Amino acid sequence: MLSVQVRSKKKSLTKLRGGVPPLFIMYHLNPFVHIFERNDVVALYNALTLNTLYLKRPEFEKLSFSDPSKELVDNEFVVGPDFNAVDYFTDHKPNEQSSELSVAYFLLTSGCNLRCKYCFVETRMNNPKTTVMTEETAEAALKMLQRNIPKDATVVFYGGEPFLNFPVMQYIVRRCEEMDLNAHFVVVTNGLLITSETASFLEAKKFDVGISLDGDMEVNDAMRVDHENQGSFDRIEKAITVLIEHGIVPSISCTLSKHNWERPDNIISLIKKYRLPGFGYNLPAINGNIRFSKEERAVLIKHLIAAETEIVKNRLVEDKVVDRRLKSFVEQRIWLKDCAAYGQQFVVTPNGKVGVCHGLWPDETNGESKTYYNLDVSYDKLLNEHQDWQEWFSRTPYNMPECWSCPSIALCGGGCAKNSLLTKSSIWSKDEDICQLMEQLLPWTIWTYYDIREGVY
Repeated sequence: MLSVQVRSKKKSLTKLRGGVPPLFIMYHLNPFVHIFERNDVVALYNALTLNTLYLKRPEFEKLSFSDPSKELVDNEFVVGPDFNAVDYFTDHKPNEQSSELSVAYFLLTSGCNLRCKYCFVETRMNNPKTTVMTEETAEAALKMLQRNIPKDATVVFYGGEPFLNFPVMQYIVRRCEEMDLNAHFVVVTNGLLITSETASFLEAKKFDVGISLDGDMEVNDAMRVDHENQGSFDRIEKAITVLIEHGIVPSISCTLSKHNWERPDNIISLIKKYRLPGFGYNLPAINGNIRFSKEERAVLIKHLIAAETEIVKNRLVEDKVVDRRLKSFVEQRIWLKDCAAYGQQFVVTPNGKVGVCHGLWPDETNGESKTYYNLDVSYDKLLNEHQDWQEWFSRTPYNMPECWSCPSIALCGGGCAKNSLLTKSSIWSKDEDICQLMEQLLPWTIWTYYDIREGVY
């Protein structure tokens, strides 16, 4: 028998009943415990504690929930007649994380030297005119950064393609140093403008670099094309090589869409080729060009999970979708929020508007509905005291009643509030895409950990 145990916040039920022997207590399965079966093994999984008990089927069939073992009682797989589900849920609700902001996005330009067919910015732009952040806007945004994240800020340069406004990127880095902001810099780029000069700058300033690449040439160039409809694969490979020559190991961002939804493992050979420690999948974003039916998403999830199995076998890390959840499961640590947009970041657009989520820019996304871009860089109060940031900070599955009985509540991270807003007009609605994913990903996580412990991988 293989078990994973965590010390409960409550005393054992036997102790709570004053030492009354189990024989005189009518026990039943904890309603927050879910049973998963595979071949000759059964897993009892507590959705609130992540406590999991693995049993061979003969052991499981011998279990008596009316007269349970001490292990089942002490680890709350079974509960007594006075069990109160609301109290139990409240007792196991995680403490709120800090509401202090830690991340600032600078969207340096709306322009891009690629025209990717699935881009959530390009396909939602009502105004095709390119906007570019000026030093004046950047300076005002830096004052906002200084007020809201006085130390240990993560500054993310985003776009559009941020290197199209490289001078303002350099300006922001220099001013952060002059203002003693102790910032850590990240740039998310398509890589086409990476040269020895720009790489030297990134190396000197200790940047983390994320490059978008969807697979080999055939897969990548089906979507990631320039304005002349020419593929980008060769230029991206060259950028990766230049970065590695400057001692920078980039992370790879692989967007899943209809060009590679049945081939998510296509990126693995490239990760191995460049000896990169890992990468991240981006799930399809809602936009005017790309729509996935529920049936199509089911196919995507099937292939995604198959790819993740290969990733585990190859000792690689996919840290955007799966690894963060698998790691949380193994460490029995609740994955509460899937994104810093949940009240821990602010985003500055090229024209100086300020919002909570980089995925909701530009403003035209929601038409006349709530945009969450109601401020600009002249706002001189603390953002975490503003109602928009407080609302997004509070959005977790534990504050959404329709999520309380879900087996995946402790691992889903809340999904994407942007998806909820765009599909159901409220960030407080469930993100159905993550719900559909977790239906398959939770059992995969439970059994992958079992296989790792058993030495299968």
